[in-house]
Amino acid sequence: MDAELVERLAKLRLIIGYLGEREQFGWWQSSFFTQGSNAFLSPLFSRTQTLAQCNGVTHAAALVHDERIGIGHVYHLFRLPEEIEQGIHRSLQEPALYQSVQKNITKSETALDSLRKLVGSQLPIEIGPIRVGNIVALRDLNSWQKVAGAYLYGFENKTVVCPYFSDVL
Repeated sequence: MDAELVERLAKLRLIIGYLGEREQFGWWQSSFFTQGSNAFLSPLFSRTQTLAQCNGVTHAAALVHDERIGIGHVYHLFRLPEEIEQGIHRSLQEPALYQSVQKNITKSETALDSLRKLVGSQLPIEIGPIRVGNIVALRDLNSWQKVAGAYLYGFENKTVVCPYFSDVL
């Protein structure tokens, strides 16, 4: 598995997961990245708090995406093939990765700025479920720039987007 791709996916998952939470844009009803959650999670998950936060927001976001896209023969940022999920899990256990993202997920505007840096040159202007490409495109960094752009467009226009990959049209 390409380390650069896994790191990009972990960063996207943390940033978009944070932005989609109730206190920011309210796309999903979780609050894993609030200060209150830190007080709750740190005694329970002292060494794996980042992983617990990411897993929690991933589950909340996956429910919203699955409801809009469906399950089976599709993948999205919050439900990926097992080998990619395992790579993200391993990368989130590296303190350096979370520390590099943590400063970007404290305020909505800061998170949006860091998301802008992950976007390609062209911003998709679609809403709702957006087919980015086929299953092969999951492993292409350019595809994930499109995904980042779709989410950025959705957040900036206050409309839910759900980019996904599928071989089924």
